[in-house]
Amino acid sequence: MSQKPRVAVLLTGGTIGSGGHDDLDRLDYVDLGHVLTDDEALPLYRFPEEIDVSPRRVRRIPSTAADEEFWADLRATLLTIAREEPDVAGVVITHGTATLEETAYVLHLTLPTDLPVVLVGAQRPPTAMGSDAQVGLANAIRVAASPASRGHGVLVAMDDRILSARDVMKTSNSGLDTFRARDHGALGDIDPYGAVWFYRKLLRTHTVESRFASRAPGGWPRVEIVPVWAGADARVVERPVADGAQGLVVASLPPSMNPPAVEVAIEKAVAAGVVVVAGSRAVTGRVTHRHAFDERGLVGSDTSSPQQARILLSLCLAEGLTRDEIVEIFATY
Repeated sequence: MSQKPRVAVLLTGGTIGSGGHDDLDRLDYVDLGHVLTDDEALPLYRFPEEIDVSPRRVRRIPSTAADEEFWADLRATLLTIAREEPDVAGVVITHGTATLEETAYVLHLTLPTDLPVVLVGAQRPPTAMGSDAQVGLANAIRVAASPASRGHGVLVAMDDRILSARDVMKTSNSGLDTFRARDHGALGDIDPYGAVWFYRKLLRTHTVESRFASRAPGGWPRVEIVPVWAGADARVVERPVADGAQGLVVASLPPSMNPPAVEVAIEKAVAAGVVVVAGSRAVTGRVTHRHAFDERGLVGSDTSSPQQARILLSLCLAEGLTRDEIVEIFATY
């Protein structure tokens, strides 16, 4: 019997599983759309010798196609592994980087297990020179296999960093260091010898402690992100409300302010029963729940990105929470 820790690797698609025109192709592959078969992809990687790796295909899609159905299937697969494969030390999910942070956060909020789950992607396909795919996958496997990874919620391992799904954000279109923590830094890192180091732990609610841990994604109320710019008018709010949105996340002018016409439209939306989360288009910095938010019936987004706030608000509305309860959720999750 093997004494090595065993890690399941769930293959979904994305750059980390794509092929380019040649070894110089670091960009045009996105239009080529060549998703490698497992026979093509797996030989391109070197798995850590000290870990028993069990790769399996669950989807073959670009991450731009990720949706509630995909998240529900992925969550169900993870729960089956946790229930039926007790020898698995952790799970790695290979994923396209376009929506990796959203998939990670959905699982972070809805997985009722402390089994380590680590997402990893790549900025360059494994067929390109200088690709980050090979070392990234090896690092993610080591993080998933580490006992120290248990209890942190869902993790992202990219560019030698270990990041929490609560804080992670893609910050660059093409840079290898694209994934970073929005405000409070990485949880740890993986050194060049493959050792896993944790330096801090997330205190916000997640996974087994989450009130959403028993809710599979799907059938969520409609929640939209409203972008705001100088000169934006009431239509940016009126259109999604007219289309049936039950919740809005407003990516406002920093630090969460809007042109006068947009402010009036928000007040009308709240009066009509739409839950509005006040966010910001700034990359970092907390949107503090100001006193005026209570007077106007708004919810401060805290340090959530607009896309993360949309997920959290969707879950809150699916649970039928009141505005005051939603305020508390955004302050503690």
